Amino acid sequence: MTRLKLVAVLTAVTALGGCSPMPTWAAKLTPTGLPQFVDNACDSPKVEWMQIQGTDGDVVLDEKDPVLWRVEFAPPARLREITVAQKPEGAVEKVAWQPPKGDQHLAMSVKRENADASHIEFTLDGLKDGKAKYEDEYLTADEFAKKRVSC
Repeated sequence: MTRLKLVAVLTAVTALGGCSPMPTWAAKLTPTGLPQFVDNACDSPKVEWMQIQGTDGDVVLDEKDPVLWRVEFAPPARLREITVAQKPEGAVEKVAWQPPKGDQHLAMSVKRENADASHIEFTLDGLKDGKAKYEDEYLTADEFAKKRVSC
């Protein structure tokens, strides 16, 4: 196979789903210190549920990791922003917020309509000083503002 054909095949595989999209959610803290999640995409599919789990140190997010907060939406709702311990319209809080230690590794999961759940991993300490966790890195408020999409 020539180099040109190989490049064409790899490009086609990638375009047809060889890569999964990056999560569109960012994590940050409100002025009162509660975690807040911001969707950085316009016209995203509706949300079925969101939760935060405390991770147990292994690399697999599973039922062994305790759920520290969970809300569900029936019917699914379009969200751009949600703050932990506050229920948006249509939300049912299934697990009330249980504040973790600042250095505990956490994972926020969001399940969208007709899609797999996506995750953001963070610590509350990592979000201090106005930082946001987005695209798998901690950003300053200014850096995140530059990446934020206006809809």
